[in-house]
Amino acid sequence: VDSVAHDNIVMTSTNNNPAAAAAAPSIPATLRHLTPLTKNELLLLSTYDQIKQYEKISAKLKATEAKRRLEEADERYRAKVRERERLENGGGNDDDGDVDESANKKKSNNERVPEDHPYYNNSSEEEDSEEEQTKQHRTQKQHQRQLEITQLREEIEAKSQKEVERDAARKREEEMRRELLGPKGKKKQMKKRPREEEDGAAENEEQTNDAIHNNDFIQEEYDDMQQYEDTADAVSSQPSSIISGPSIKKKQRIETTTSSTNNNTNQSTSLIANISGGATPIHDFSTKLKMSKTSLDGSILFPKTIGETPWRPPSNPINFMDGCFELDLPDFDPNNLSSTTNNNNTVAIKFHAPQESSRFSINIASPNHNGYDSILFHFNPRQFQRGGQLVINNKTESMWGNDLSVPLSTLPLVFGKAACTLIVQVNGEGFDVFVEGVHCARLEHRMALPKMKGPLRLQFPASDDYGNPEDWEVYRVWWGHKSSMAAKDLSGVAGVNVYSSVHPKKLFVSGLPKIHSEPEVDLRRAEMERAFRKYGGPNGVVLVSVQKDSTFAFVEVASEQQADLALVEMAANGRYRVNKARRTKHEALMEERAAREAGEKGNGKESVDWD
Repeated sequence: VDSVAHDNIVMTSTNNNPAAAAAAPSIPATLRHLTPLTKNELLLLSTYDQIKQYEKISAKLKATEAKRRLEEADERYRAKVRERERLENGGGNDDDGDVDESANKKKSNNERVPEDHPYYNNSSEEEDSEEEQTKQHRTQKQHQRQLEITQLREEIEAKSQKEVERDAARKREEEMRRELLGPKGKKKQMKKRPREEEDGAAENEEQTNDAIHNNDFIQEEYDDMQQYEDTADAVSSQPSSIISGPSIKKKQRIETTTSSTNNNTNQSTSLIANISGGATPIHDFSTKLKMSKTSLDGSILFPKTIGETPWRPPSNPINFMDGCFELDLPDFDPNNLSSTTNNNNTVAIKFHAPQESSRFSINIASPNHNGYDSILFHFNPRQFQRGGQLVINNKTESMWGNDLSVPLSTLPLVFGKAACTLIVQVNGEGFDVFVEGVHCARLEHRMALPKMKGPLRLQFPASDDYGNPEDWEVYRVWWGHKSSMAAKDLSGVAGVNVYSSVHPKKLFVSGLPKIHSEPEVDLRRAEMERAFRKYGGPNGVVLVSVQKDSTFAFVEVASEQQADLALVEMAANGRYRVNKARRTKHEALMEERAAREAGEKGNGKESVDWD
């Protein structure tokens, strides 16, 4: 009965509404086994089919709308491009664009409205009104553009007028200044020092130039001021009708003022006189040091004549003696080194080390130095070694001692400065080193000084031991007596109270080829063990210490007698350069501790007391 009623309902709705028959829901194959369906189920299926149709229609509308928006955006972009092209071409012809726009509109209207349409005449009237509006819009745009161009031209003309007025004001000020300074309009010309080919740093050369000609510059300033004052007097003495500007009141420079009441003359020098009197030339020592030519405590050893050029080492020396500079330090008395006496004890050197210089050195030796095989004091700043090091050392029979190294970063600037002052004082403790007044190091005496009063030898080597040239220049050398510049507290001075005892059993082997890798270190250690095995006692055991990137080695033999024997035989053989090594403070303390412990236990093993 339900199926018959359902069929009747469907037939009735189909006959009454053909669209409904077309939109009758189709039963899916998965639901045909449930037939016949109820009315509600058929309504649900119909609703589901309508929803799917609406979704399809919505998707098509969305696609159509998106396409329309895309076309509109493309049209706007093309319009902007056309507008920019017209502006780039100097404004172009707006008529073309407007005509094209109206043509496009007409074309689109024609496409949308056919001629046989009943409203064709009304659309033609609308097109005519749109064309008139387009013409009015084009006319307004041209007028606005013309106004903008006119305003821009006015702004440019105003700026040009301001610049012309500013230039005219500058010219008037320049003419007024020239009238005040004189008819020639004298201008100050700074004397320029000719560029030296050896100077590589332009900034250092400018600083040197300014310092050398400081007095000349001040004198020129004084001359210009004097001329200005004289001219001001002449201008102020003219009638007021000639002077168009404000009157100039001359400021008096008082050099001396005399008091008539007490007959006393009070000297009051001007500021310029004070500045010119206090300037120190770059080649001279500071006036505070009192090391001038007229000093009663000493004398200038270099330069000997006025105008002598500074000393520079040669560019390609054969060795350190080729082209070196030597000076005698006369009247040195090693028996009277107390600061209370007036004996010569201080050497001062004014020098310049360029920024690109890698190193330079200074040697002080006794008269019998034997070609500087023995050096009492060696001063050697090295800019590019381990971040910059000041190396101080001595030399005994061609053998360098243990160097005293001080980082350059802890000292005043040495390289790249226009001028630097080095002072070395000799006293009973050693050589005190002062750089720009800072006590930077002390080299305690490691060799015996000359026995009798006589000269010391000051040497500026031309190169290092390997023939590398040194780069610096010496301005001035002073030798004489000065009171001790060292402070009472020497705790922060490098080299003070350094233990410098000779090790009884350790040998220092130098002059070896430089090694760079660990395998080379092992080979060097094996070579030293074979060479010094005979000095290692009954078992032939020696302790060898070798470092990478070095040209030396340390060998500790069995006893002091074996060390002395090795020195004699190796010197006769000539295979190795051997000398006794120095004990470090740590080694000395360890030996003293071992000797003290052995004495407390009561066994009488060998113990050496090293002072």
